[in-house]
Amino acid sequence: MDKVKVAVVGTGGIANHHMGVYSKIEDIEVVAVCDIFKEKAIQFAERWGVPKKRAFTSYNKMLETVDEIQTVSVCTFNQAHRRPTVAALEAGKHVLCEKPMAASLADATAMVRAAKKSGKILHIGIHSRFQPHIVMARKIVEAGILGDIYYSESVGCRRRGVPGGTFIHKKTAGFGAVVDIGVYNMHDTLFTIGYPKPVTVSAFACDFLSRNTPGLESMDVEEFGAAWVRFEDGSIMVFKISWAVHANSLGHSYFLGKKAGMTYGEIYADSVPKELEKLAKDEDCTLKVETRDNMANIRIEGLKPVDVWDAQLRAFIKAVRSGGPSPIDPEKVIITNVIMDGISRSVKQGKEVAVKVEKF
Repeated sequence: MDKVKVAVVGTGGIANHHMGVYSKIEDIEVVAVCDIFKEKAIQFAERWGVPKKRAFTSYNKMLETVDEIQTVSVCTFNQAHRRPTVAALEAGKHVLCEKPMAASLADATAMVRAAKKSGKILHIGIHSRFQPHIVMARKIVEAGILGDIYYSESVGCRRRGVPGGTFIHKKTAGFGAVVDIGVYNMHDTLFTIGYPKPVTVSAFACDFLSRNTPGLESMDVEEFGAAWVRFEDGSIMVFKISWAVHANSLGHSYFLGKKAGMTYGEIYADSVPKELEKLAKDEDCTLKVETRDNMANIRIEGLKPVDVWDAQLRAFIKAVRSGGPSPIDPEKVIITNVIMDGISRSVKQGKEVAVKVEKF
């Protein structure tokens, strides 16, 4: 079997995660790298065994020069996702772009359109989606075990975890905590409940703690964000995320359905659903049931651990070989951009705003 030929654009920290997995997959060969800083591109190439002559500072030149490239990993900072992604798709290459899809809804829309027009795969690197408990949660919802979901919370928290670097400036990141770590929680919640279409967003964001922290004086993005999202089907999602907050926890993600409720890994119902017993058996899991006041707390045990980075890249390469579809549909991921755009506009206007998911 011929190896899949990969190029990497952007040689920062996240690119090394990609390379760490690529280097372990026998049917993949990284044939070119690109960074706007020549020395960084050369050092990255030498570290990972890519010929020095295949280290570029222009992704357009790289795409023109190295004909054998089949896929491109876009590992740049957020605001630089659109151009190399669109260029690669237009050049007939498949793309794995790191999360978030883009820093703006306009850029994300352009990327999805380019993928649609090219017929090539665009996969957005939300590796958390491959966690076993999230995959299982989606299967639980699909099986109808929760019934109609009318409320969910999507939550992530760092007490003091501002990353610095390109992450803390609008010029490079676009947003702060909302897109850095928040996109994982937001997307996984949307994936779990089946990607309902949002119609309104009411949001709040701030940087109260960071603005008084030495070393973060130039930061101009949010450290905390919260939103109330109303969907077309009438359901609600509350979203909370922080890099810095005076709290030990903002809670945890959960889902309320008309038949049962769920956190990742545990179901709350009046009794153990037969459908859940069947699903657990099919997935080779066990159910640990605790009954209180005629209600059942059901913990799912025995899910097989997964290296999510490995699972994601293998799923992407498998899709490339088979002709698709993308392991994570960009037409679904763009809903995170729709909501993030709504958060930004709501914060600026100080009120609830309407949002719309475009048809492609």
